[in-house]
Amino acid sequence: MSSVDQLVQRLSEEIEAARERLYLLQKEATQVFHDQENPFKRFVALADRIRAIFQPRIEALTEVNVFKDIKKNLGLERQGPEGRGLHEETITLSVPYSEECPAKVVLSFRVGHDGPIENAIIEYGLEIIPIYIKFDSHAQLVVPIDNPSDEAIAAWLDDRLVEFTRTYLELYFTDQYQKQSLETDPVMHIRFPRAFAAGKKEYQGRTYHFYTKESLQDFEKAPSQYIETEHRQTGHIAKSLTLEAEQDK
Repeated sequence: MSSVDQLVQRLSEEIEAARERLYLLQKEATQVFHDQENPFKRFVALADRIRAIFQPRIEALTEVNVFKDIKKNLGLERQGPEGRGLHEETITLSVPYSEECPAKVVLSFRVGHDGPIENAIIEYGLEIIPIYIKFDSHAQLVVPIDNPSDEAIAAWLDDRLVEFTRTYLELYFTDQYQKQSLETDPVMHIRFPRAFAAGKKEYQGRTYHFYTKESLQDFEKAPSQYIETEHRQTGHIAKSLTLEAEQDK
């Protein structure tokens, strides 16, 4: 064999070795891909199950009268090749600003996974601005992908929705939130949030709100009696303040 033939053979051996090396790398990458793909597929299937558990419960919440105007938004985030590597779904519920809810209230549930995709992670978040009450703004549930419990997921979600409702209703009982909507019952002379009114009545171009149905009924029987009483009390207060001011001079 000539020296040139030997050179060609050696070059061919190097090329063949490179091909073998590439084959092994491709085989290893394929194995890694399948190892990652299987748990990711299981996570996606679990995320679908979690969504099926969430949906009727979120609908039940939005059917409650105080949440009838709630705004719902679903966000989906995927990163990596063809969406692999990170998968998150977020349900956001926003309560519109109103007299009854004079605050920014945003409830969210995020479904994601940990780094090795061994667990699904459900996160609960609650934002209320301004903050005048104490509340839990965050909670987390870790769900094993290989052994998820629909009952545990449902129970955790139910607890969070009840907790959110209890916290939201506390806004009605907190003066700092309701100070712009306080009314005075002309019969009982009690200050209360307009949202708690048992009824209202138009009289002489003004709307009066009533803390109980009984006070509304009493007012309807003799409205002038209560309005005159209210005016007399207002006049006495104004007169008293005037006298105090003159005495201070």
